[in-house]
Amino acid sequence: MKKSVCHNILLSSLIIFSTLIYSCKNTSETKLVYTESDTIKKSVKEKEQGITWTQELESNRLTEKITRSSMKLGSDVAYTKELFKISNTNKAPVYPELFDFGSLDTRNLRNSVRDKLNNFCTSFSGENHSGAETFFSRKYLFNYVFFVNEIETNWKTNFGKEYPKEKNENNTSSKSKENKDEQLETSALFTKWTFGEPFIGSEIMQIPVRFYATCGIIDVTVYLNSSGNNEIYQITIDRWKKV
Repeated sequence: MKKSVCHNILLSSLIIFSTLIYSCKNTSETKLVYTESDTIKKSVKEKEQGITWTQELESNRLTEKITRSSMKLGSDVAYTKELFKISNTNKAPVYPELFDFGSLDTRNLRNSVRDKLNNFCTSFSGENHSGAETFFSRKYLFNYVFFVNEIETNWKTNFGKEYPKEKNENNTSSKSKENKDEQLETSALFTKWTFGEPFIGSEIMQIPVRFYATCGIIDVTVYLNSSGNNEIYQITIDRWKKV
């Protein structure tokens, strides 16, 4: 009997002792657990302590009110409007643009091609387009005929006025020579024209041309051969605009 009681007492003591050890072990482990937030804060703090910060330069620069008169390029050089001018050697020139037409930069247009276009426009704007066909390649002369026909046919539709050539022919028989010359001058097809930035390829050139009439404008693209005599072989009408 004594032996059994002692055995039970010993067993109970071992169970209580094991429970105490397990509880202490769990308690110590929970104290070693860190949240992710605590870990990041600690890492950032350690990095901040390891960085050597320097004093900022011109700390008052962002709070200063800067004007042209107050700016200095040197101890004895004031910022004046003369220094604000753009030098051609440092910056490319900026050319104007026309709405729905494009840039007016014609630096790449050779003088010989420019003169040929001017002469063509002058002839085409004259009475019955006299001599304009000579600027076209004979091989593509039919394209010139189509272009003239499109201008004459669609003039009234787009501008709301009779084509000037028709007006001249109807009034020629009843006018004196002086009056006829005046009529031809006032009813010239175009008053002026301007060239746009050209596209110049190895075989063709595309040059935008804007014609100005008293009743509107016509934008066209003139196609020329890049080699040989730079003959015109096609003209397309891009847009009409009534004014």
